[in-house]
Amino acid sequence: MKTTLIGIGVVILGAGIALGVTNPSREDYQVYAGEILATHLKEEVCTDLGGGQDLCQSFVEDSRPQLQRIIDRNTSRDNFFIFSIYRTELALPIPIPGVPEIHAETVGGLTQFHTYQIEER
Repeated sequence: MKTTLIGIGVVILGAGIALGVTNPSREDYQVYAGEILATHLKEEVCTDLGGGQDLCQSFVEDSRPQLQRIIDRNTSRDNFFIFSIYRTELALPIPIPGVPEIHAETVGGLTQFHTYQIEER
């Protein structure tokens, strides 16, 4: 009985350590969220520009490092060791009619991310 309990404890401890090691970093989130934002801009914003679509898409690609920095400055992370929750608030410093603020919540764990909430306000 005692050996079984020790075995179960070792398995639980090992699983906890494995989950903690696979909790993605803040830098990993920046890359993930930057890809999501760049894809959104290219597919939703650039396509509305007609003839300027190619230039817009090139600009978005060239701006990925800046997009990642903007995301980092506007994201809070709650780290629970085995997973993290990221909350990102993107808004222009001066509101422009028709340009929404974006609120996103993402959970990261097991080296992956899942965005479970995106709201335009």
